[in-house]
Formats: sequence, structure tokens, C-alpha cells
Amino acid sequence: MQKRISKRGHWLVSILIFIASFYALHLIFAGCMDGHFSDFSAGLGALLITGISRWWQIRHSQRPQQLKNIDHELLDHYQAAGMSADDIQFFRETMHTAKDQIDQLNQNMQKAPKLRAIELHAEPVKVSRATFKTIVAHPQKLHLASDFLYRHLPTMVDLTAKYIAINQHEVKDKDTYTVLEQSAAAINELAQQFRTDYETLVADDFAAIDVDIALAKAAKKSQASKESDSDE
Repeated sequence: MQKRISKRGHWLVSILIFIASFYALHLIFAGCMDGHFSDFSAGLGALLITGISRWWQIRHSQRPQQLKNIDHELLDHYQAAGMSADDIQFFRETMHTAKDQIDQLNQNMQKAPKLRAIELHAEPVKVSRATFKTIVAHPQKLHLASDFLYRHLPTMVDLTAKYIAINQHEVKDKDTYTVLEQSAAAINELAQQFRTDYETLVADDFAAIDVDIALAKAAKKSQASKESDSDE
């Protein structure tokens, strides 16, 4: 649908260019040619200008998007993963947002004793950074981290920020402490979810290790069997 609207827009621009070109050339040729020949020349010139303009529009739309400020090794890494220029741009924007959120989470976790205790026990910042590095190393796994990137991480940043704001109240009553306790429990639960997200992301790595171990055991067993047969 969006492409169809875009094509209509390009054709509308082309029509406007033709009309503007025709009248501009008609005014130029009218003073030095008779009426019919000036109209023909203006129409021919307008078609030529419109054709050149249309060719430039098509060529410009097909030109690969230039990626700025990207390390050549990273670019090669992303291209080796089969990512187009648009894919790489989207990926970089997504990971840039995630990095900012992880940095903010790290700051938040140091602003209250309870949050520091949660970080010490559940390590949500450490797990977040490990998840971030894994996604960068394996960009094709981005879809596996969608819950972490778009739901869990932003929610954690928001929850910790609200916990800090409430904890900074100079006067606290019973309700305030209840809210803080509930918030801390939610933060701790979400920190555990971070670990689940990370385990989902690297599950195939563990599966590959299991296969390698099974093959190694089978090879060792086969070798032992051959040695036993040769001894006999």
C-alpha cells in the first residue's frame, strides 16, 4: 500500500514537471516560432525534461542507503549475516536505543540500597549487557530478543525510575513502604525474566555443545571398542 502511494506521488510530480516545463518552454519559444511549432517544441522539450526527471527519481530510489559512522568490520559482519542496508540501519537504531536503556538502568540500580541488592543478587545489568553483546554478535537472533528489547528492558528502566522517585520522598507512610516493597518485588521478578530471555537467546549454543559432547562420547566409545577388539 505504501509503495503504491509512493508511485502515485512520483507520477504526480512527473505530471507537474511536464506542465510547468511545457508552459515555461512555450513562453520561451512563442517569441521566435509560430504557434503550432512552438507548441510542438514546448511539448517535446517538456517530455524530455520529464523523462530525465523520472529517470533520476527511479535511480535515486534504487540507490543503496548510505550507512554513516559504522566500523568496516561491523559492516562486513552484518553483510555476512545477509542483512541489507535497511536491515542494518534498523538494527543499529534498535541496538542504540537498547544501549541507552541499559546505561540508564545501570545508573538507576546504583541509586537505592534495595536496587543495589537486587543487582548484586540477580545481576539485571550484567545480564542485559551479555544479551546486548550476543545480539550484536548474532544479529540474525534479533527476533528472539524482541520481548527483551521492546518490553522487558524498557519496563525495567521505567520501574526502577519510579522506585527511585518514590524512595526519595522525605516523608514515607505505610502505603509508601508497601508500594516500594511491591515495586522491588516486581523489579526482582523482571530481573529473573532477563535471565530467561538470555537463556532463550543462547539456547541453540547450548544445543550445539550438547551435540558436540554426544559426538565426542560416541567417538570415544567407538575408539575404545576398536582397541578392545584389537587386543583380543
